[in-house]
Amino acid sequence: MLRRSDFKKAPSGAGIYFFRDSRGRIIYVGKAQNLKLRLLSYADFGRAEIRKHKMLKEAMTIEWHELSSDIEALIEEAIAIKQHRPRYNIVFRDDKQYFFVGFSRGRFPRIILTHQRIKEFDLIGPFTDGGSLKSVLGSLRRIFPYCICKEKHKRPCVRSEIGRCLEICCLKNPPENDQREKIYKKNIRAIKNVLRGKRQDVLKSLEREMKEFSKKQNFEEAKKRHDQIHALENIFRHRHIIRRELNPERAKALLLAKDILGLPDIPIRIEGYDISNLQGTNAVGSMVVFEEGEPKKSDYRLFKIRLKNTPDDTAMHREVLSRRLKHEEWPLPDLILIDGGLGQWNATKKVLNNFELNTPLASLAKKEEELWLGKNKKIQLKKMPVSLLHLFQHIRNESHRFAINFHRNSRSKNLF
Repeated sequence: MLRRSDFKKAPSGAGIYFFRDSRGRIIYVGKAQNLKLRLLSYADFGRAEIRKHKMLKEAMTIEWHELSSDIEALIEEAIAIKQHRPRYNIVFRDDKQYFFVGFSRGRFPRIILTHQRIKEFDLIGPFTDGGSLKSVLGSLRRIFPYCICKEKHKRPCVRSEIGRCLEICCLKNPPENDQREKIYKKNIRAIKNVLRGKRQDVLKSLEREMKEFSKKQNFEEAKKRHDQIHALENIFRHRHIIRRELNPERAKALLLAKDILGLPDIPIRIEGYDISNLQGTNAVGSMVVFEEGEPKKSDYRLFKIRLKNTPDDTAMHREVLSRRLKHEEWPLPDLILIDGGLGQWNATKKVLNNFELNTPLASLAKKEEELWLGKNKKIQLKKMPVSLLHLFQHIRNESHRFAINFHRNSRSKNLF
């Protein structure tokens, strides 16, 4: 049986891991944003559910592959599950169904996410994390545009005006032998290759085209390829990993947060939000970021509220989160914590739904330190381990402090 010391050897970067039995067979494949934290969560065998406890008793060795990013881990995990078909990945599927990316056939293939194996679609998968998968497809669509319109149009759709559509893919009567049709099919091939783990092939192809266009002095097309290369590399760019030893108290709190809140993975990046104003004026929304349980002040942001009507806390939360999520260059959090109760939770949940995100969301009410996770679903933090209470209080207090400092600075400037 594996020991805690076996998991401590793992690095703190993103990657995938393999449990092997006494015969060396892979019995389970998983992914993690932080391999060390994720594997340490297996160390407390007694708290594992029955099926996982059985798997951990069978596991004799653990291996891991550190990768450049969470996104690469998502794709490599899917490849490994498809290749090895580990027994316990199939057993655990009842708890969290796998996702497949489906590509329709025809002149302008559509892309869907599905749990089912649909004969009419070419499928790539299985993927375990639907939220991350939606985020990846959204990023890829900005690089390699494809159609997401639900209906055909007589005229090009609005997305074509901002470069998110090739104009002819959703037309009722698209022209024949149009160069844009070839580009569309090429975009679909590129997305398929990225999801199959062939990112380098796509990059080499783009680099080759960029050089060819440069030789022909077609600098506009060469720049387009350059921008595509840069954007694709950004998706898989190595995230900053804190290499120091984690504060044991915070490491414990993060593991507890995953288990008690029912999160899909350990929340490496947590974003905290608060709304503040000075005597009813100059309302501001604050965003603080905690990475591996500690403040990451370089990622803090302030949002001056644009609402002109009577102060409305829930509406302000909606505005702040909507504006934050439009910053596609910022990494998505593993958990969002907002200051407030169920009303604030409902308001921000609608924003996440509008952006088609299933990022875990919690709302912390000050008076009783109640953590809302949804309708009729709340946790009394005062009854939880102190380390968990202190973590959420720290995030909430830090978001409040950050907003208050803004008001103090604003007031000082006005006085002078």
